[in-house]
Amino acid sequence: MLLTADAASLEVAVRQGGRAVGLERLFYFLQVGYFSRRIWDQFPWEAIEADLEALVREAEADGLDPGALARLRTYMELRMEAFRRLVRQHVQRELDRRGQRQGERLRQELLADKPLFTLSPDEVAQMKAVVARLARKIKDALALRQRREQKGKLDPKRTFRVNLKYGGVPIDICWRRRHREKPRLVTLCDVSDSVRNASRFMLQLVWNLQDCFSKVQSFAFVSEIAEVSDAFRTLPVERAVEYALGHARIDYHSRSDFGYAFARFCRESLDRLDRKTTLLVLGDARNNYNDPQPWALRLMRERVKGIIWLNPEGQWGWGVGDSVMPLYLPHCDIVRECRTLTQLAEVVDGLVLGWWRRRGAVR
Repeated sequence: MLLTADAASLEVAVRQGGRAVGLERLFYFLQVGYFSRRIWDQFPWEAIEADLEALVREAEADGLDPGALARLRTYMELRMEAFRRLVRQHVQRELDRRGQRQGERLRQELLADKPLFTLSPDEVAQMKAVVARLARKIKDALALRQRREQKGKLDPKRTFRVNLKYGGVPIDICWRRRHREKPRLVTLCDVSDSVRNASRFMLQLVWNLQDCFSKVQSFAFVSEIAEVSDAFRTLPVERAVEYALGHARIDYHSRSDFGYAFARFCRESLDRLDRKTTLLVLGDARNNYNDPQPWALRLMRERVKGIIWLNPEGQWGWGVGDSVMPLYLPHCDIVRECRTLTQLAEVVDGLVLGWWRRRGAVR
């Protein structure tokens, strides 16, 4: 798992280690180091280090040059250090959750902050209410902003100019109102097995927030890509999401190929994009060593207002193995790690309210 940077399996192993050492007894920040060491000690490091050393010796015996051997050792050290950080971050997150939430709210918040790929089927079912609550929160914030904008702000310059006929006494008050058009949204959603939970919740949020956009067009892909917009416009949320995850005109059992899907979209649907459209992509960018064809994403970026990419995989795995995320990064306006429902909601919230366009919000 360390050598292949298998983030999902490593996090599951850390969680199992946490249960083994009684992480439920974590209450104070002074315990973070203690429990981090206890979890670390759950793993057979002597055997692991012996295996790694044997691997290096085999590589050396096979004729690997000294420079490559040095890079291999450095890579192993970096993986070990990244895993050490992963353990401590897990303990710190557990402490934060315990200190901030209580009762039913605690249960829902824990689900919202739990890595999506670790959710059990029962927890997935419970998340429907959490998604609806997050969507309502976003809608309420948008409605409040719209009411404030309708009221407007005092326009001093125009007020004094209009009231010159009264000797400059402000009798007629002028207001400055800012009109904002609802954004248009096109979503490209990876529905392969590795990101299925993340895809499910993003599609649920998009369905619940459709009236916040002037137009929403949704596409699902693994290697082939198909539009599912009609299902989102006509079906209830559960049926619409299930259609996208299992009944669209794509092969769900194929291996992910982002490059092929993006190129196919450019050939068949590029005219759907314009300068009023935001493109929202969800996927882990694990391309199974196929051609990533980054030119396709660059071509899309030339036609839209901006591209937001949500990656359900931790940043430490980007660019490792078959991940081609670094090739797509230059063509995106915002790239966010999106491993939990809370992170997903924050990005969608920002998209609805428009803050993502501010300078400095990128990545």
